[in-house]
Amino acid sequence: MITRALKAAAFFCSALTLAASASAASAFPTKPIRLIVPFSPGGGTDILARQLADQLTKSAGWNIVVENRPGGNGAIALSSISRGTPDGHEVILALRENIVITPLLQDAVSFNALEDFTAIVHVADSPMIIVSGADSKYKNIKQVLDTARQDPEALRFGTSGQGSMSHLLLAMLKDKAGAGMVHVPYKGSNPALSDMVGGHVELVGGSIGSAKSFLEGKRAVPLAVSSKERVAAFPDVPTISEQGYPDFNVVTWYGLFGPKGVPQDIVQQINSAVNKALQNPAFQSVLAQQGMVTQSGSASEFDAMFRADYKDLKQQLATLDM
Repeated sequence: MITRALKAAAFFCSALTLAASASAASAFPTKPIRLIVPFSPGGGTDILARQLADQLTKSAGWNIVVENRPGGNGAIALSSISRGTPDGHEVILALRENIVITPLLQDAVSFNALEDFTAIVHVADSPMIIVSGADSKYKNIKQVLDTARQDPEALRFGTSGQGSMSHLLLAMLKDKAGAGMVHVPYKGSNPALSDMVGGHVELVGGSIGSAKSFLEGKRAVPLAVSSKERVAAFPDVPTISEQGYPDFNVVTWYGLFGPKGVPQDIVQQINSAVNKALQNPAFQSVLAQQGMVTQSGSASEFDAMFRADYKDLKQQLATLDM
């Protein structure tokens, strides 16, 4: 009798626990969701985060608070997220640069990219663009690389920083073309572009969103985009692949991550809400003008993509000049 009573009590407690978990999941969110941006306000990641927050507010009715936590090329924000409460109320809009490249190049980061986070949803992809100054003699990538092969010190290539996506773009371009260029790292794309206009560097690689005002103001000339396909924002600009380097493709991706251990039902709710927001044509159009392409898919698909990319880049970085 005692054993039967204990079993009944245990079953009752388990049922209560499951009911409580289901109730908590169905009630999500129970407070404002903090969407962390690992960079300062005004950049491409910040713009994407605020547009996404606005769409989620409209489509899901959620209260989203965007919070900027810059520093360490995203490492500071990622470190804080890795120690956060895994309840879905604090997520980060991370990108390939800071959750893959930074931990692969810097041993000192205080998080394990593959172990300390929950992948939630793939938000967008964004190619980069290579530009020269308006008065430059270089009008296409072939001219640039012909010079770079003849004289590895002749061209200075500005990037948004050591270990950035634009640095990866430069390293892969040099590797593919068997060419040399002088890397000049800056603290962001805008300082690099401004120095290019001033004649301090010949070329800059960076996000389309950052370069857009320079291109529209006729202060820069577009040479190539880094994706396999041309971009809607500048459809007349050829890809690097079109200019003699088939399959060349260097694109950054953006995705939402939470701390390790976010319950799968909450992951699914966030994933579904974001995927719905990403289907909004007006939202897609706004991002397209920044050179971004919205993505979609399940959390498991995004997690698999993230882990495969980490593995592939780890192998590539071992041979690249970074």
